[in-house]
Amino acid sequence: MSNSATTPAVSLTELASVSVFFSELQKEMAAANETSSVAVLVMSLQRSDRIAALLLDEYAEEVKQQFLLRVHPVLRSKDKFVFVNENECWFILPQLSSEALSVLAVHRLLSELNVPIKVNDHTVFLTPSIGIACAPMHTHSAFALLRAADTAQKHAHAANLKFLMAATEESNQVIAADLPKMLGEVLDANSLMVVYQPKVDLASRRMISVEALVRWPGDHPKTVPTNILIDVAERTGMIESLTLRVLNNVMRDYCTWKAAGLEVLIWVNLSTRLLELEQLPKILQRVLNIWDVPASAIGLEITESAFIHDIEHSTDLLFELKKLGFHLSIDDFGTGYSSLAYLRRFPIDELKIDRMFVHGMASSMQDKQIVQSIIDLGHNFGLPVIAEGVETAETLAELDALGCDQVQGYFFAKPMQAEHILGWRERFHAQATDD
Repeated sequence: MSNSATTPAVSLTELASVSVFFSELQKEMAAANETSSVAVLVMSLQRSDRIAALLLDEYAEEVKQQFLLRVHPVLRSKDKFVFVNENECWFILPQLSSEALSVLAVHRLLSELNVPIKVNDHTVFLTPSIGIACAPMHTHSAFALLRAADTAQKHAHAANLKFLMAATEESNQVIAADLPKMLGEVLDANSLMVVYQPKVDLASRRMISVEALVRWPGDHPKTVPTNILIDVAERTGMIESLTLRVLNNVMRDYCTWKAAGLEVLIWVNLSTRLLELEQLPKILQRVLNIWDVPASAIGLEITESAFIHDIEHSTDLLFELKKLGFHLSIDDFGTGYSSLAYLRRFPIDELKIDRMFVHGMASSMQDKQIVQSIIDLGHNFGLPVIAEGVETAETLAELDALGCDQVQGYFFAKPMQAEHILGWRERFHAQATDD
């Protein structure tokens, strides 16, 4: 019996053509605003049965119905899609209270499509890569939004990632053709800035650690956002050199603070590409030895998406780093793939909730529920949970009520240069004591 005989009707709206898709996207974008966004997903399926799909119409239709059966429970009836060809599908996700919900939809799609599709005697493997773009966050033009999602999908595929969020128009405008050359010159001159943002314990209202953040030189004639800086460093193979510059600045500042009577844990972000280096633990240990700083003084923040490329390698690496004495954190938790598996396998010390969920929680019940779920999940594993991007008293109060352990963000302090940390800490603790 054919599988299609038992395939239920799918309530998702399949649009008749690309032109109809574009018209629907224009309508949804006209209604979008800061509290109700619309997302476009460009999904490349990269099917294992492409030849059969091209040659056998009945077979291709059966695979399509099985695909729709998978995505039906993931998406909503108001969501729309169109098959551009047998290997590519576009989705419109309208009326989202937060852009973060588009990321959650992508995770659920990937999870459903991770299991092969069976059609009669055939097994079809899908290896999706997805680009995400949201309006009004990324652009106000339907064509530009679709193009941004398509570009993000191509970058995700090239980098062997499951998905990528598109860059904003503002970010794209600052990318100069000579940026790699400028970055090389800045690295050679050792002029990158490292600033620090305090992490505050909510129970005691005290600073318990800081995060080191790299910044483009403030006196440089051109301005480069940090996300573009890191992206260029990764793409041009300069990320190891950049990280070493940051680490040396961190060690110097740690020693300065220690001499002044402050010993504080410093968190440093590790790039996805850096985790691929077999010699990473030795590189980090060498820097520690030069400055005579213990590994226990340094925390390493690793983004969740960095784990999906090679789980076994990631597991071995994290255990080796943990054995050396480093603290380990999963950064941007909730935006990665199979999050629960990481908590079971990896020797991590804390979870850090992505700012996408934190920003919207005061006005979005969905975002608040996501944050609550992550806090409960972390606590069930005995891990402290940190929220980043806290900018308002309302958000802080919500996090406190939900049981979040630590926060960082503009509400307490913007990132500051090393020489300002001691004074800020003294004033902040004095104020907390008075309150």
